[in-house]
Amino acid sequence: KHLKVCNRNSLDLNDCIAEAVRDGIEKMATGIEELDIPPLDPFFQDELKVEYKNNQIAVKMLIKNIYVEGLKGSTVHDARVRADEDNFYMEVDLSAPSIVIRGDFKGEGQYNALKVKAYGDFNTSMSDLIFTWKLDGVPEKNGTDTYVRIKSFYMRPDVGNMISHLNNENPETRELTNLGTSFLNQNWRVLYRELLPYAQSNWDKIGTNVANKIFSKVPYDQIFPSGT
Repeated sequence: KHLKVCNRNSLDLNDCIAEAVRDGIEKMATGIEELDIPPLDPFFQDELKVEYKNNQIAVKMLIKNIYVEGLKGSTVHDARVRADEDNFYMEVDLSAPSIVIRGDFKGEGQYNALKVKAYGDFNTSMSDLIFTWKLDGVPEKNGTDTYVRIKSFYMRPDVGNMISHLNNENPETRELTNLGTSFLNQNWRVLYRELLPYAQSNWDKIGTNVANKIFSKVPYDQIFPSGT
């Protein structure tokens, strides 16, 4: 009842998948308790640890109480799927007008001999996003039924613009972080490229986990029947 069924041998399979993802985003925005899927908009993540080093720059940061908002405003443009007996691969093309990330942070940074400790809250707004979800999986027998196990989830969004606000509650370093935030907002594309691998690793874990909550509970032949 939660998932649109798409015949894997149908000529309209890709169109059906695109429609299924549109429907799924709408349903999963508020969560699906029966499938143990948390709300996707806003999506909550308890914490994320980031360690970054590049030449003279070193940063360690713990980000907590992370909320990501805006996914339900996404538009699904196209989908492609390969659903065989021994492999499963799906791509979904999407765009989103806006994604906002907010949370709390605590961290320290170093540039040559300069050390900065900061803590507080932040929000980052991204606009005009274009991205493709890529899910790679394998059908596996479990008892009498076969289920798809998703092995990886890949996403690399193209972003039109990004603006971050950092509220540093440490008065000793507030001025420095304000200057740093202003600099980063002017050069956000460089920062985005540098931090993208860390974000992608995090998205892989989240996307794989959420996808497996769906595919591990509904048999392969029920989601993608092979009848003609």
